[in-house]
Amino acid sequence: MFSVHREFSPCGKYSANITQHGKLVVHDVETSSIHQVYTPSMHLNVPCTSFTWVQIGGDGQAKAKKKSKKERASLGGNVQLLVAFGTSKGSVAFYSLAMATIERTCKGEGHSAPITAIYFNSTQDPDTLYTAGADGKVIEWSISQCRQQKVHQIGVEKLTCVLAHSGKILTGAKQLKLWDTENGTLERTLIGHTANTQLLQLISLDEDHVYALSGSVNDRNLSLWSLSDEDSTSAVAAFALDDVPEYISPKIVDRKLHLTAVSRTGVAHYFIRDMGRLSLKKPYRANHTFEIAVDTLTKKQAVDRLPVVVATVKYSAQQEQILLGYGTEYSMRFEHIAIEEGVKANVIIREPMKVIESKRKENELKSKTPIMDDVEYLNSANSARKTVKEVEIPMEVRLENLSTPKTSSKNMIQLLVQGLHSRDALLLKSAFAVNDPEMIHQSLSRLPPQYVSPLLNELSHMMQMKTMHVKTAVCWLKSLITLHASQLMALGSTNLLANFSTCLGIIEFRVEHLNSLSKLRGRLGLLIDQIDRSKNQAANLDDKTSGNVLVYQEGDDSDLDSMLGKDDADLQGSSNEEMYDEDEGEEEDETTQENGEAESVVRRRQNGYSRKDSNGESMEVSD
Repeated sequence: MFSVHREFSPCGKYSANITQHGKLVVHDVETSSIHQVYTPSMHLNVPCTSFTWVQIGGDGQAKAKKKSKKERASLGGNVQLLVAFGTSKGSVAFYSLAMATIERTCKGEGHSAPITAIYFNSTQDPDTLYTAGADGKVIEWSISQCRQQKVHQIGVEKLTCVLAHSGKILTGAKQLKLWDTENGTLERTLIGHTANTQLLQLISLDEDHVYALSGSVNDRNLSLWSLSDEDSTSAVAAFALDDVPEYISPKIVDRKLHLTAVSRTGVAHYFIRDMGRLSLKKPYRANHTFEIAVDTLTKKQAVDRLPVVVATVKYSAQQEQILLGYGTEYSMRFEHIAIEEGVKANVIIREPMKVIESKRKENELKSKTPIMDDVEYLNSANSARKTVKEVEIPMEVRLENLSTPKTSSKNMIQLLVQGLHSRDALLLKSAFAVNDPEMIHQSLSRLPPQYVSPLLNELSHMMQMKTMHVKTAVCWLKSLITLHASQLMALGSTNLLANFSTCLGIIEFRVEHLNSLSKLRGRLGLLIDQIDRSKNQAANLDDKTSGNVLVYQEGDDSDLDSMLGKDDADLQGSSNEEMYDEDEGEEEDETTQENGEAESVVRRRQNGYSRKDSNGESMEVSD
């Protein structure tokens, strides 16, 4: 189990800590949210053991050693915030928050055992990084050249902390020892702690008054040592806590020490002492203590406590405020609390916060244990019975299970991350089998930043396959660019072009004949429309020629009688009798004459109308 290591960034915007499993978690102080979580490859075998913030560029790098052309181009004179951490293999790496990945790795043999402590002081030497390891060595590293410079063989005991100032190195184990870096000799041993030292901070008033503040594993007191006094081997002051200290943050204001310390029980202690009036007669007590209590609705006497993880006045919003960070290593809340002079013990009541364990989310099992209220246990009396009581599931739960899709975005991102991490083809195939745009968008929104580049390589490989795979890859690539554009831009123009060169080449090859195909499709569409119009015109023409435009139907004799009246009917009857008596040769002539008479009668009816008189005879009346 690794010692808990927490530290604020130089600007106070971020707070980072290393978990017990070797992961680096960076929190945003302003929003109280997780900014980034870095999980090294094979983190169970090569975890992060210690870290420190490194700010390079700007004025601080003016005193640094000469850099190569490549390094000067990468820095560009801008301030860059990095995290330098050591691993259990004894190597040093620099993590970039902008790129969310390892930017560089130091070259050299390094330590033969895990690195236990890292120290960096931008005001003393902005280009040198000091590391202490379990092999008893202290190594100086060049930040600009990323290589090992000098090795100090301290001894064979395991070192737990290190500090450097003005050509001297202070190492901590069961005892604190001050070494001269020029000749490698031991100047003095600081006696006071009985266990391994886990906290060590440098406090400098001026060049003539330099102190070191330390805390050990089994000691509830913090010890203050003088590094300027060459004859001093004991502590000059002690600060008492309620339990073992796990975090300290000193600040000097008008030659007064403002010290905040967090104990193992989660209580923050705030000390204010004049550096010119220090005494070792008895340990100093805290001027103020801060605790976070949970406001529970139950009426129990014991009150739950939210442990304070970090506390500092160095980055507080105002001078009379303290910045507290409380919660767990994966879920923290930061808050500025006012310091009241008359109140020594401050108990702050807050609502219970939702503890989100990212580790449990990443390794969450897909199976759930059913909750059964009524469980029947078998004993010697009822063990022979085979009947089992059924658990009734409400209809709402059944409908909800039916409506819930089998594959969720949470499960798919787990498969995707595991597949990218282990490069398992089966896991990647299962993840890429989903081509729903909404599901892909939800999954990629949960993707950690360090897996953006591996996912891009897998999508480039998919685009070289068949059309069905290319369609899925394009859908994933579209969502990836939309959601992680900032991470892709942070890669730089050279790396970005190298990652997208395969995709761009495939896309250009596939759309090479797109213009020709579009023109051909347009011409075929026009030709098909012309053929359809010709068929429709021919069909309409056939309907017009086959059908009658005007249909005229002659009326029979009964209709003609009704039109001409009774006299005309008698005349027609007599003419018909004569027609039958005559020869067949004259039949055609009489028929013609009869038709002529009928036409004359019709003309008269068109020019006038007929009516009957008082005797019943029909008479014609003209207009």
